[in-house]
Amino acid sequence: MPTRPFKTLRKLKPAEIDELVEQYRAGSSVYQLAEKYGIHRITIGRHLRAQGIDTTAPALSEDQMMEAAQLYADGWSCKKIAKHFGVGAETVRERLHQAGVVMRGPHER
Repeated sequence: MPTRPFKTLRKLKPAEIDELVEQYRAGSSVYQLAEKYGIHRITIGRHLRAQGIDTTAPALSEDQMMEAAQLYADGWSCKKIAKHFGVGAETVRERLHQAGVVMRGPHER
């Protein structure tokens, strides 16, 4: 059975954590920061929360919700809409469902 190489844990220096916080506040996502620093997004979230930053994904405003519904009707996927608004795809799906939008099946366009 082949062994999987394990990933070396990388500990961020205090200066890197300060930089990470600045970048998050400037608009970088947890996913972008995880890729940049080479650590898991959950670890990024832990560092941010330890600095007193709420990492809860923002919800969609009513105006954004109306736009999201139109984009979905135009054929956009929840994932693409989520990326457009900087929120999670599950957030988009839930909000569309709550708004009464009939959701497509996984292979429908």
